[in-house]
Amino acid sequence: MLQLALDYFSLPPAIAMAVKVAPFVDVIEIGTPLCKAAGIDAVRAIREVCPDNLILADLKTPDVGDLEAKMAFDAGADFMTVIGGAALATVELAVKTAKEMGKEMLMELTGVRDIIARAQEWKQVGVERMVYHRGWDEQTFDRQWEAEDKVVIRQLIDMGFKVTVTGGITVDLLPFFQDLPVSIIIAGRAIHQAPDPAASANQFRSTIAQLWSGPQTAAYNHLGTSPNEDMAELAAKAIRWSVSEMGLLLTVDGRDCPGCDSPQRFCPGTISTIRCPDGINVNDLIQHIAQAFGQSNAFGRLSDDAFYLDPAQLADFSPRRVIDLLLATGHALRQFGHPVDINAGINVANQILG
Repeated sequence: MLQLALDYFSLPPAIAMAVKVAPFVDVIEIGTPLCKAAGIDAVRAIREVCPDNLILADLKTPDVGDLEAKMAFDAGADFMTVIGGAALATVELAVKTAKEMGKEMLMELTGVRDIIARAQEWKQVGVERMVYHRGWDEQTFDRQWEAEDKVVIRQLIDMGFKVTVTGGITVDLLPFFQDLPVSIIIAGRAIHQAPDPAASANQFRSTIAQLWSGPQTAAYNHLGTSPNEDMAELAAKAIRWSVSEMGLLLTVDGRDCPGCDSPQRFCPGTISTIRCPDGINVNDLIQHIAQAFGQSNAFGRLSDDAFYLDPAQLADFSPRRVIDLLLATGHALRQFGHPVDINAGINVANQILG
């Protein structure tokens, strides 16, 4: 996914930028400076003007993990961050609150020197996501991304963490990370300081889709896959077959597709991109899916005429939740009067998922 960092020091320009770029990014981050300058109201404001995006409150919480997590989530955030130097008790409380509220907490690794050792502790208390960060001040002193960074990121991924990368990311830098199955890429100034921020964000999205599509599967395989990763691949296949049985169309013409079991398949990773039926507004459809399924980054808007389903992003990953996601999608479409054969889709999904 692509995340926009709103590293502003006042709220009005941040709101203006969020509205301008929202259709081209998945996650909108209320940066730490903005959280401090405008308070938790910044989260509420961005949530109000960007109802279809995931929202991250980059609080970098150092203490009172449960209370700050609840503040962020009550204000409309889907994610919040805890700084890597926080006590383990703070981390545990933030994780607990996030899971109770159906949200997610990310460990912010800025300044952490013994990342892998600490990661073992965080994993034991339920942390699932990391933000690997080349800091703002490090960029000032010309700190560059290096091969050693990729070694640590790879280790974290091998441990089962979903890793976000951030820090001076540009479109030209994206190939540096291509051989890593990173979860989220954050861009800030490369988008909001560009002459045309929307076009810049769209360029990021297009480049990410190109770099992490079919060929990336082979790069991923040499890392070794866990049972959950194998299950995510199977679930993605179930979703693609299911939506086809329902009568929906994948956005790629499938006549020449070599199939879901081929490493050269057209769909990017576990993401299924689906054409929104004519006459249905994508944003309205996503809202209806969220009402039935709950907020999740396992589904979302891609463009004016397409949305995606990605089972790998399910917080509570299981065959049952994959079926729930398909049911929520089918019922949402029916509410708009579109005829979908939900039973046919669920039957084929159940066969594939076993």
